Amino acid sequence: MIPKIFLDTNILLDLLQQRPGYEDSSRILQAGESGKLRLCCSYLTMANIAFILRKSVSKAALVPTLLQIQSIIEVLPMDADQLRESYWISGRDFEDVLQAVCAAKAGCTTIVTNNIKDFQFKITKELSARGLSLPPIITPSALLAGMA
Repeated sequence: MIPKIFLDTNILLDLLQQRPGYEDSSRILQAGESGKLRLCCSYLTMANIAFILRKSVSKAALVPTLLQIQSIIEVLPMDADQLRESYWISGRDFEDVLQAVCAAKAGCTTIVTNNIKDFQFKITKELSARGLSLPPIITPSALLAGMA
């Protein structure tokens, strides 16, 4: 079975902006293109990328970039139920809570991020009773090492 991997926004931004460590992000996308991984991100990630990149690229350049991402990565929907479940999780960054719940609901096996510290969550008893568990959270280098 091909692992279903959820990519946090920073993984794609690292690649698009060639920030430090973008080489690992590039290798992950190559693994997705070759069918070794099933890559996913959230609708929120795409909105955030568009918002951030619009400051540095024209709309004419932005649209093909977003479409290229969608040709490689499955964009997962987010809904009101996910939002409600996110309220029962405490974490440093609510946006990352939303990402984690999206990944869990979509059946992703792993979340990949360069921002592990913001993916430390506490799930309340109420949410645990509903059976939601979050996937493991790892760095790009850890994912690549596990594939070797």
